[in-house]
Amino acid sequence: MNSQPVEEKLTACQKARAIAAEAFYTSFTDLLKSESLISEVALRDKWLAEMRKNPDIFPDGWYLPPPHGIGVLFGTEENYQRMDYQSLRPKDLWPRGDISLDRDTGIIYVYASPVDRKTGMIGDFGMTIYFGQNLDIKDHLKRCLDLNWQVLDRSQVGMTFADLTTFANDLFIKFGLSNEVISITDKSSSGVNIGHTIPASYEDWMTEELAVFQSNDWQQILKIISNKRKFLNTVEPLPIKNGMAFTIEQRLTKPNNPSIPMSSFHTIALIHQDGKKELLTNFEQIFRLVGMDYMF
Repeated sequence: MNSQPVEEKLTACQKARAIAAEAFYTSFTDLLKSESLISEVALRDKWLAEMRKNPDIFPDGWYLPPPHGIGVLFGTEENYQRMDYQSLRPKDLWPRGDISLDRDTGIIYVYASPVDRKTGMIGDFGMTIYFGQNLDIKDHLKRCLDLNWQVLDRSQVGMTFADLTTFANDLFIKFGLSNEVISITDKSSSGVNIGHTIPASYEDWMTEELAVFQSNDWQQILKIISNKRKFLNTVEPLPIKNGMAFTIEQRLTKPNNPSIPMSSFHTIALIHQDGKKELLTNFEQIFRLVGMDYMF
């Protein structure tokens, strides 16, 4: 895990995310074929087992807790309190065995945090999935994902994350939305952000950080990854640069319509060395699987 070319690291991030997305698709497809109840824990365990088949990522994700770095939350149109979370870390929001998927009006959030073994790049993946037919909720989901693309479109080399976040917040206000992302590791005054950098995507791991990776002390590795992130908030002066990756993952509510659950699409923006911008989604085949064709 010595110094790697920037594009190699961006590719590793992309690959880790794709592994998580493909594993989710395979696991969820198998579970949906059965008529048995699907619990949060059942989906988490099957997804984890599928990801662990791939030796290119570590056995667990970096975002701990929840256990294994995986979040699975189930709700419905009428009971979506688990969707309105501030963090996946508290124990009462870890996947549960006594909460089952509603295949008619269910709304769920899933998240995984895979880490590429060779480079230490993370490839976080998360999305909201909806089984119901409420048009207001469908419109909200479409808006949420579209805003990720608008944030990417506005991203320019040289722009600070503070300016990009201010632009995003203005967009949210324009559409009557509120961002509910609060991170306990974001040390800014509000703790509210729209994402974070992918650690070491635009810089190398330091010698002491490499030593931690080589020690195979997983808890210390997680701390290295977590602490190296810079958050996309309204005070972060770090400028966007060529050869960089960062998440766009706002969690949006509609305060004037509390019947709409909080929704989020956890994407990753890649700013390639040639300046080309790319948004990693990996949602398409999952949208088709669950009948969310309106998202295209």
